[in-house]
Amino acid sequence: MPPRYRQGEHICAVYETDAEQLRTAAEYLAGGLRAGERAFYVADCDDGLGRFRAALAAIGIEADPFVERGALTECTHATAHLAGGAFDGRRMLALLRDEIASARDDGFAGLRACGDMSWLLSDAPGADQVVEYEAQLNGLLRDARAAVMCQYDRSRLHPQWLDHALATHPSVLVNGRHKANPFYVAPDLAVGRAAGPDVRFKLDELRKA
Repeated sequence: MPPRYRQGEHICAVYETDAEQLRTAAEYLAGGLRAGERAFYVADCDDGLGRFRAALAAIGIEADPFVERGALTECTHATAHLAGGAFDGRRMLALLRDEIASARDDGFAGLRACGDMSWLLSDAPGADQVVEYEAQLNGLLRDARAAVMCQYDRSRLHPQWLDHALATHPSVLVNGRHKANPFYVAPDLAVGRAAGPDVRFKLDELRKA
């Protein structure tokens, strides 16, 4: 049975293969669609959106009817995280704030968003803002009818990004298991902290716990 998620959650989903990333995103957002929430997905590229729809179909969700009635919205890194060619944390927070309000105004039970963070591999301008963005997102979600999952590729991303991800997300999904994150740090402490050298140990501990 897929994990259950609550509104207000900010989840770090660590994955190792493209198949795991797509399956996790599909199961997470399908749960939102079934609960009457609006699902919002950010893929790496247009082809990634097609692969995501195929992953939804594999678990019994045909995307088109949900897209047609506004229950599923999709975009790519180029139009979300990297709109204008750079990452801007304030702009991304504003985008999510608007999506949360729009879902409420359109009569949905909430917003469930999922974004793959592999855009960090491109060393895009503004990438240094991502830690502050992830930390501030917790405040946005605290009382919101929304949940956000950020997907981090363990096999390709530099360990510093993985360590910061663990520091800024109160819950984690590792090896298919959703749990409270013991390595989470309060937002005011997460911003400006130095990445630790032991992220692989942390991930291995989460896999065993």
